[in-house]
Amino acid sequence: MSLYEEERSNGKRLGAFLLFALAVGAAGWFGYAAYTKETVDRTTLCPSKGARGQYVVLIDNTSPFPFTQKAALSQRLKNMVLNEIPEGYLLTVFLLGEDYKVNGSPIFEKCNPGQWGEDKKYTSSKKFVTHDFNEKFANPLDAVVHKISLEERSKNSPIFEILQLAGINGFQHGNVQGDKKLIVYSDMMANMSQFSMYKGVLPTYAEFSKTPYGHLSVAPALGGATVTINLLAADQKTVPYRKLTQFWAEYFEANGASLQTVEPMEGL
Repeated sequence: MSLYEEERSNGKRLGAFLLFALAVGAAGWFGYAAYTKETVDRTTLCPSKGARGQYVVLIDNTSPFPFTQKAALSQRLKNMVLNEIPEGYLLTVFLLGEDYKVNGSPIFEKCNPGQWGEDKKYTSSKKFVTHDFNEKFANPLDAVVHKISLEERSKNSPIFEILQLAGINGFQHGNVQGDKKLIVYSDMMANMSQFSMYKGVLPTYAEFSKTPYGHLSVAPALGGATVTINLLAADQKTVPYRKLTQFWAEYFEANGASLQTVEPMEGL
């Protein structure tokens, strides 16, 4: 064999070895990627490693919604679903009714499976992504919300109790990492036999917290949550806006949460 032929043969063997090494490396990489790839639960739509964050929504159904506020509720929820909740975040919705024991469990709870975008262009089918988002997440939520009468007029408004349950059965019950956000649609006018914001002068939160009912109204499970209140029109405007919002800001702060914004609803 000539020197040229020997070098050519060695080159072929080296090339074959490199191709084999690349094939083994590629197979190993794809195997590792498949093994470590996060899957999605078919029922909750949440990542297998747990939701990446959580939005808890509380809708007050103890006083009738005026027509414009019904429209505003629908539009704000739609915007939240389409533009605000990140992929992989858990959305939990509670209804505030007269009997908080009946409303202690969520009326809706699923993770956002994500919408079609450039990041999914080479890994997913637009048809399947869009179907999962609309048919398994957005549309079922819309159907649940539209079943709420929003016409109730209740004797009681157990806001403190449902906030406690939203923390316990919302933020604390699941394997959730990351941000915690509480979105409330309410007039924030608590009305129970033990304490009513419709009667007398509203005390400061410091004063309220020293009362027997105030002691029972703590909600440590809300700790770490950021809060947005969509303030509905109250049947009776007995408490000045600033005094009411200050009370709730101090309440959330005392329970380890943070009131970020109070956004009056249209019609207030």
